[in-house]
Amino acid sequence: MMHILKRFFLFGGLILILAACGNGGEQAQAGEQEAPAVYKIGAIYSKTGPNSPLGEPEWNATVLLEEMINAEGGINGVPIKVILADDESTQEKATQEMNRLIHDEGVLAVLGSSGSGESLAMKGIAMQNEVPMISAAASVRIVEPVEESYWVFKTPQSDRHAAERIYVYLNDTGISKVGILHDSNAFGESGREQLELFAPEYGIEIVAIEQYNTNDPDMKSQLTRINSAGAEAVIVWGTNPAPAVIARNMKELGLDLKYIGSHGIANQRFIELAQDAAEGVVIPTGRMLFPEQIPDDDPQKEVLMNFYNAYVERFGSEPTNFGAYGHDNFMLIVEALRNGATTRADIRDYLEHNNHDWVGATGIFNFSPEDHNGLTPDSLVMAVVENGEWRLLDH
Repeated sequence: MMHILKRFFLFGGLILILAACGNGGEQAQAGEQEAPAVYKIGAIYSKTGPNSPLGEPEWNATVLLEEMINAEGGINGVPIKVILADDESTQEKATQEMNRLIHDEGVLAVLGSSGSGESLAMKGIAMQNEVPMISAAASVRIVEPVEESYWVFKTPQSDRHAAERIYVYLNDTGISKVGILHDSNAFGESGREQLELFAPEYGIEIVAIEQYNTNDPDMKSQLTRINSAGAEAVIVWGTNPAPAVIARNMKELGLDLKYIGSHGIANQRFIELAQDAAEGVVIPTGRMLFPEQIPDDDPQKEVLMNFYNAYVERFGSEPTNFGAYGHDNFMLIVEALRNGATTRADIRDYLEHNNHDWVGATGIFNFSPEDHNGLTPDSLVMAVVENGEWRLLDH
């Protein structure tokens, strides 16, 4: 594995000497005190519960990167310690763990969570306590409005980016009438909002909007209404298992509708759950879903392959896009620490002002005071299920 470690850290730049500091305290002037014994970072991911297909690869990526950083000597000789917490896919647990990590553990920053609802619950605590937070969830509400998100960033493409990427695909394929079927949770509602917002810009007519609850066992009635409304395609916005149930329902009903999913089902689990009903499903996705299929001249290719290979070697499974979010969350903090940002305030400022054209596993980031996501729709590609596998589309 060491050969992978040596090739892994591709994020460039000369390493600056860190000024000694205490976790969360004021940055010391050179020579005033010794370097800290460890840099403590908190991470809250959904290791269990409905969001576990998202949270487990994010959790694993964090474990892997902590091991790799410390095996290389830490951050300029200072080890990094990640305190991982499972929010069990609930906002209540996420809130509890957020308070514990900040007040009891004194972490410099918090990574997570996996779900939009949990991340939104954590956001207020991060803002109140002035602790930098990098979410692994999609909702644009996590980082907007920016004046209410001063301490909060996120690495997944926003649902806004996914909605626009879907509409570009629909324009390319000549589909103009769609129905929306979305989860009633924060992720689903935010996706619906963005789809409605951008539809006129792309000439898309939304002929029906239906919703479901996360654990509903059947969505045939909603699908029947969408089909009757004259939709040419249905856009399903949610995370497993419901989108897989919807795929099976469509097959059972014999509907001649194009199924377009959100980036929330960009993993093999969707295909396993939907089985042969997954064939032909199209989604916007990050490139980590199939790094081998990404062209060699893509700026992300080397980062993708190095992380992918290290993850597979360590865990025996693929990281998926969710592992990419975990990777980028962690490595953005590492980048800040390497460059002397060793207090909470300095980490926040470094992320906002100094991460220009930073190549991650999710995309190429350009955070700014106006944009705490730092990505564009081009960070997404389109994928389709063919013969039980996700394949890169040319559109």
